Parts: sequence; structure tokens; C-alpha cells
Amino acid sequence: MKIATANSDIGNAKKVFTKGIANTENKNYEQAVENFTKAIEFNSNFASAYSNRCLVYLQWGKYEAAIADCTEAIKINPENIEANLNLGLAYYEIGNYQQAIAEYTQVLNHNHNDFRALYNRGLANFELNNYQEAIGDYNLILANTQQDATFNQADIYNERGLAYLMSKNMHKAKSDFSYAIYMDAGNSRAYYNRGCVCSKMGNIEGAMADFSKTLKLNPHEAQAYLNRGLLRQESGLYQAAIQDLQAAAKCFCDRGNMSAYHHTQALINGLQKWLLSSNQTAIG
Repeated sequence: MKIATANSDIGNAKKVFTKGIANTENKNYEQAVENFTKAIEFNSNFASAYSNRCLVYLQWGKYEAAIADCTEAIKINPENIEANLNLGLAYYEIGNYQQAIAEYTQVLNHNHNDFRALYNRGLANFELNNYQEAIGDYNLILANTQQDATFNQADIYNERGLAYLMSKNMHKAKSDFSYAIYMDAGNSRAYYNRGCVCSKMGNIEGAMADFSKTLKLNPHEAQAYLNRGLLRQESGLYQAAIQDLQAAAKCFCDRGNMSAYHHTQALINGLQKWLLSSNQTAIG
């Protein structure tokens, strides 16, 4: 049982807590952690200090520390739903998707229309290959006309489209990606994802067009270069294919993804050797 805190300590805790909030807003995270830690020293039952220090740890990528703080905040105040949400985020980041889902569900038990919890639970379900459950979460968001304005609907359609894609429902996946593009013409992920669906459906021309649009919006998307290069190779556009594969290899190397870089270089070497041995013209 914790000893009651004196009124003076509670007042000091609130003052230093306020400084922590300001430092968090100004991204002075190290100072913010010091402030919240001091607030907890003044008042060990200060649930909000634990919650806000958890937020800073999440920003820092210190997920284990964030889990410890959120857990303590919930222990002090079981109704602290924001702590459950943040705890879910921390569990998600360390790959404990099942526990993340449990925390998001706890939030939804209090407010079944909490879009953050639904969206994040959908992401966690996707990671566990629970595609139908993920689709259900995104459906609940889209069905609510009072949707939180902080959410981009294009992102929700994009995520649901990915779940449909993994469920091998190509027509619904393509429809969702197309709607995401309709809502956000600059959404390079939606173009890329629709390109993948078109490729799987045998629509090579549509796939290449979508990968080209992806690259116009994001010239450093290595996978789009790689996919378009392979499609160009399949279409007999060998020189253009080599150029795309070389661009993909460079992007992979720049990002430090050496495994993908070496794999792409092997594809380039294989295509070039085949062209030499078969006397093919490397047309673009």
C-alpha cells in the first residue's frame, strides 16, 4: 500500500508535470522524461505522469519502457483508456500483436466507435493473417458516418484493400485501391497496391501504368521499379527492363537493403547473359 502524498508534493508534481507537457510538445523528449519522472517522485500515484512518459518513450522507440509505464498507469487508474491505447501501440511495435489486439479491444469495450483502436486492431489482425477480422474492423470505421476527421479515409480503403488482396479477393481489393486513389490522387501506396492486383489479374498494361504512377509520386520506391522491370521483361522490353532493375538495385542499396540489392543484381546479370546467348535485341 502506497503512503499518501502531502498536498505540497501534489502541487509540485502538477507544476513539473506541466513542464513535461510543454517539453513534449516542443519535442524536448529528454527533458520531458526528466519532468515526468520528477512528477512521479513527488506523487507516485500520478497516473497521467506515467501515461505521458509512456508517450515520450513511444516517440523514442523505447517500447519496453513504454509498456512498463502504461501498465503502471492502468494499475493506478483502470479507466485510463488512453493508456490502454498506448500500451497497444507499444506491444504492436515489438511484434506482440495478440497482446496489442487485447489492449485495443479493451479500449473498444469502453467506446466501440474509437477509430484509433479499430484502425490499429485492424493492422494487428492483418499481421496475424486474421484478414477477415481486419476487414471487419475497417468496415466498422467506414460504416460510421461520424468518422474521426484525423483519419484519412484513403488509408482505411488502402488497408482494407490489402486485407482483401491477401484473402485473394482481387476484385474487392482493386475496388478499394481505386477508391483510395479517387479520394487521394497523390497516394503512391494505393497506386502501387493496385498495380500488384492488376499484375495478379493478368492486366500487365494496367499494372505497368500504376507502377509508373507510383514512381512519379515516389521516385525512390524500389519495389515499383523491380515489379515494372519484371513486367517489361515479360513483355519483351528488355532494355527498359534492365533500366528499371538497375534503378531498383540502386534504391535498395541506398536504403541499405543489401539482400534485395544482390537479388536484383542477379536478375540483371541473368537477363543480360540471356540476351547475349540468345542474340536478342535489347529493345526498350
